[in-house]
Amino acid sequence: MMTDQERYSRTAMFLHWVMAILLITLFGLGWYMVDLPKGSDERSWFFALHKSIGLTMALLALIRLAWRFTHAPPALPEFITGFKRQLAGLIHWLLYLAMFIQPVSGYISSSFSGYKTKIWGLPLPHWGWKSPVLNEIFTDIHVASSITLLCLIVIHLGGVIIHVCRGEVSILRRMIPARK
Repeated sequence: MMTDQERYSRTAMFLHWVMAILLITLFGLGWYMVDLPKGSDERSWFFALHKSIGLTMALLALIRLAWRFTHAPPALPEFITGFKRQLAGLIHWLLYLAMFIQPVSGYISSSFSGYKTKIWGLPLPHWGWKSPVLNEIFTDIHVASSITLLCLIVIHLGGVIIHVCRGEVSILRRMIPARK
């Protein structure tokens, strides 16, 4: 049985799993909505939902980062050594970075789209203007960072799967709430 010192805190686990679910949702929405007819009510609804979830993700990422800076994560298991230890740390920090670039680039892109941005129906300050060039630049950043984020997630999951297949399941149990 793992000790509390070997596990992430309940707050860290909660943020991790909620954000994982939201990221999966955002990828699904993003892939679906871009093929909808421009100007359609359906496309507008899905874009608004995508933006609201994305901005919620940005807020959760800020909370998660603040939590991370004020609450040290559990030490990595001893079987993760050398280069793998450094790679694990790098991947985690790149995931944090990508989780910020994604919503920020999406919000900036939206600000130059000519449409006002809302979060869950509440209007946000509209500071941009209609600029197809700037909209395209930030949309390209948003798409590129989504591909980067997806690759980082695959690497992260791949590392977990490799360790679990080697019988090193403690790596997975660190992020799963303990049963009473």
